[in-house]
Amino acid sequence: MLETLFKQAISNGTLKPGEKLPPLRIAAWNAKCSLGTMSRVYTSLERKGLVSAEVGRGTFVQEKSKIGADIIFSRSVKTKARAEVNDTTSITPDIIDLGMNAITNEWGENLIRWALRRAAEKASSLTLMTYKDGFGDPSQKLLMRNFLPRSLQNTSDERTMINHGAQNGIFTALSRLTSPGDIVCIEPLSYPGISAAISQTGRSSVIVDMDSKGICPASFEKLCKEGRIRILVTTATGHNPTCITTPLARRKIIGALAEKYNVLIAEDDIYGFLYPEAPAPYAALFPDNAIYLTSLAKRITPSLRIGLAIAPPHITMLMAQGITAQTWMVSPILVAAATEISGRKDDLASIPKAVTTQAQERGELTKNILGCKVKNIDTCRSHAWIELPPSISADTFVKRAELSGVHIMAGHRFANNSSAGRSNIRLSIMAPRQKMILKTALVKLEAILSTPNENPYELF
Repeated sequence: MLETLFKQAISNGTLKPGEKLPPLRIAAWNAKCSLGTMSRVYTSLERKGLVSAEVGRGTFVQEKSKIGADIIFSRSVKTKARAEVNDTTSITPDIIDLGMNAITNEWGENLIRWALRRAAEKASSLTLMTYKDGFGDPSQKLLMRNFLPRSLQNTSDERTMINHGAQNGIFTALSRLTSPGDIVCIEPLSYPGISAAISQTGRSSVIVDMDSKGICPASFEKLCKEGRIRILVTTATGHNPTCITTPLARRKIIGALAEKYNVLIAEDDIYGFLYPEAPAPYAALFPDNAIYLTSLAKRITPSLRIGLAIAPPHITMLMAQGITAQTWMVSPILVAAATEISGRKDDLASIPKAVTTQAQERGELTKNILGCKVKNIDTCRSHAWIELPPSISADTFVKRAELSGVHIMAGHRFANNSSAGRSNIRLSIMAPRQKMILKTALVKLEAILSTPNENPYELF
């Protein structure tokens, strides 16, 4: 718990890069714990690369450029093997995890085990024992089209690229389709992996305004006129974290502006399978100027690191070259497993329906317990976006939730500017294995909202 508080303070900027931590004795006194306990906390933070200890000077917060993904995508508890975990909780017997945006399902584990066995049994020696390249096998690309929305299922293999997942697709697009000095246009709030990819590639970013329908056309055009924007990265369906789905009319306006100003659109549609009623993606509306990205992480399992990119042939060629440069190839055996799953059309049709039904039930449960604080409840599927009252800050709420046994994400963890998400939290309502576990967590959160002026002990 103490280590979690330090990690949150570092990630949200309460403890700034280069700042000196309190001496061990003072920190232990403030936290009302033993010196040995606090010493173990400091040692663990140093081992994770979050702080550095300097003899004779003290312990300091690492610069962000030296902090690894553990802090970018922090979890309250390091996930252990699921077999070691009590099946009535998300991670451990005392923490319910509503932070990681997982989608629980009863079919994913059995399906991936079946697919891996089938792939291993059917694979030729050539598949198992030789190298391929980043361009992929045309026949496998065609089989993978079953994972695409209906509007893209007739896509040719020249426009299709298999990659290591949506995150890899984002990184590859930024690294291969932009140059130093190019600007990436992003939304005020987005999945943290987008800003991480921008930082890793050394690109600069500008932030476009959003409203209840998604990206604001006037703001986007203004930015296009002002700067050297090369690419717009957006989540138009089931936006993470706000749950907004951009309507068709708005997509047509944004797509037309992007074409006018020669700005590529990269659409992360990882949640799209949960929204069969959603408008067509940008790659279907503007096939010569958009990249469609998705993966099997939410649909099946995050352990199957396979994704798809749909784009004009010259762009898929560049991205395939990027895959070759990064990892030489996408694992043929994992691709083969994915194609085995893609052949089970009945399952691919029933899974979204089952998840959507569960999501609607959990969304209603969330609304019933937390009330009007839930934003965009009608479009909540994998997660819910909660607006907090002015009497409690997101950081305080997160700390109190942690003390109550619920791990959640503060809204500013998704922010790309200093003001976005400051009064919000995101709840991953599809993460708990059972709806009753979610209910237990929501009741605890509602109790905190009912007593907003009670603060936990503060270390900083």
